[in-house]
Amino acid sequence: MRPTVSILLGSGFSIPEGIPGVKQLNERLSKIDESEILIHSDQSAIFLKGQSDPNRFTKRDERFFLQEFLEFYNSDILKKGETFHYETFYDFYSGYLNSRENKNAIEGFYKKFNEKHFNGQDGNRDCLNRIIDFNRSFNQLLASQLHKLKYFEDVSCSNYPPYDSFLGFLNELMKTHDIKVHSLNHDIFFDWLGRHSRIWQHFADGYKLEGSPFYGTVSYDFDHLNSKVHKEYYVKLERFVDKFDKPICLFKLHGSVFNTTVYVTQPKEEWVRLKDNYGVYQFYMEVKDEKTNEHKFEHLWDEAAPDFLTGTTTKTLSYTKDPYYKNLFKYFENNLLSSELLVVIGYGFQDPGINQYLEKYFLSMQKPMVIIDPYKPASTLLEKYPHTYIGKSVAQVTYPEYLNIVPKKVQQQ
Repeated sequence: MRPTVSILLGSGFSIPEGIPGVKQLNERLSKIDESEILIHSDQSAIFLKGQSDPNRFTKRDERFFLQEFLEFYNSDILKKGETFHYETFYDFYSGYLNSRENKNAIEGFYKKFNEKHFNGQDGNRDCLNRIIDFNRSFNQLLASQLHKLKYFEDVSCSNYPPYDSFLGFLNELMKTHDIKVHSLNHDIFFDWLGRHSRIWQHFADGYKLEGSPFYGTVSYDFDHLNSKVHKEYYVKLERFVDKFDKPICLFKLHGSVFNTTVYVTQPKEEWVRLKDNYGVYQFYMEVKDEKTNEHKFEHLWDEAAPDFLTGTTTKTLSYTKDPYYKNLFKYFENNLLSSELLVVIGYGFQDPGINQYLEKYFLSMQKPMVIIDPYKPASTLLEKYPHTYIGKSVAQVTYPEYLNIVPKKVQQQ
């Protein structure tokens, strides 16, 4: 059995790629004007970037609720000296969704919104449904900040500066070790690196295309002989099969902005997780008709909001209660137990739930940990347990430096 090295990625890993960190996300999401967003009739929400909005009256009330609910939170809920943080904000309003926490404050705001926009006669949405709509749109707007269009292009790269040294390290390390990569990031940058860089043949993330009965429809206009041709076609989608069978395995502990869930009735009623694709707007499952014995497409209900965890306390509950995430965290636990080395990149040790796993299943056994971050995290774990700190970003560490972080006794196993 080959020795194992675990890697833990935080938001700092993706910053050299141009993906915004927590500070930038908080600045972007703390104030959203209704004029800069579109909420489509299919329940998708985007920031407008030059696109036309043919009907500004569609979902107008949802756009204003989104803007004014954020304004209310910043002015009435945050205390003097506090700044907006999207995860604590999520805890605030999700508490109302789950158990009516903060009921007086949120329903008080809803009453004022109702009087202002509907003269107290909002017959379409009560307070609970307004917050449900808000949650869906806000998470979609958050997700829109964490990906790039190139991640959906069918291209490969042999070199990818400034991550070449890191990729070279993975490529060399997997010759002798199994590598378990655990990401706390919602973005799909490392997913894309795993699928499109030099390590693609050795990469697994638990999802599989082969044998998948799931499809999405894509609508596309393209130029042909100086004419516009409109096409709609089906694309097969990867579904989660819980298979991590390659030297480099990725476990997205907090989900992903391009994971989605669909409700199926065959062979049993359940929610299934799929890897979304660019431009997909409807989901189908290929099934066999019991009466005719013919194959057909069955339309599926999908959860419009992307499947990822957020909130400082809310997400921690999913670590042990949601079956999908509970399974991922069981992998996290076992991987830490079996690893001889832990490499932490761009994680600030601010997640109490993650820290508990690190301490219980790795650090308490006095095993070596290496931290790569230009700013040394402040954490009692670092005061309590020995570690090696490299004060650089993932892109600044050289290839020889990466090779040197593996202790000799680990290299020789």
